Amino acid sequence: MSPLVPPQPQQAKTANLAGALSMGLVIGLILSCLGSGVGFVFARRAAVEARKGWNLVPVVVAAVDITEGTSVTFEMISQRATPEQFVTSSVIKPDRASYIVNQKILVPVQAGDPLLWSQFETRKQEQVLFAKDDLKTGSALSESDLEERSMGPELLTLSWVRTKDRPKAVGKKLIAPFGKGDPILWTHLEAAP
Repeated sequence: MSPLVPPQPQQAKTANLAGALSMGLVIGLILSCLGSGVGFVFARRAAVEARKGWNLVPVVVAAVDITEGTSVTFEMISQRATPEQFVTSSVIKPDRASYIVNQKILVPVQAGDPLLWSQFETRKQEQVLFAKDDLKTGSALSESDLEERSMGPELLTLSWVRTKDRPKAVGKKLIAPFGKGDPILWTHLEAAP
């Protein structure tokens, strides 16, 4: 025969059930907190990823409507913050705004439109020759005496020696001195015999 287990009193059963429920509640709370923490971390990471590329950077915009062919002035431009994902190298940044002032715009733009490099007339810069060092009267101009620089056409006269005319100038005697950084001028070179 099998031994008989004496019946347990009702209080012992209730205490065991309460202990099991308490333990389950504690485990449930711990798992809930852990799940909430993991969820918070993932939500935070997703928010950072969603904002990526949406940092604001300043760009130059038209402050007023500008018609085609107008020379732009500082009063006509402003700056506005734009999401960085929309700012390409063709968009003009505020630190470069001085390059478009007094330039003609090729297309009409409305107030608030970002300004692009391609919207402006480009002036061709001419390459001219300058003295690399001090040059004395009577010496012959050599290749090592020259350096090239870009110059806007509005500043040039016919007396400036352009880079394309370099072979004609090299070897000529100087009839006037040049200081370091002076432009090489035809009027300071010996004329051909």
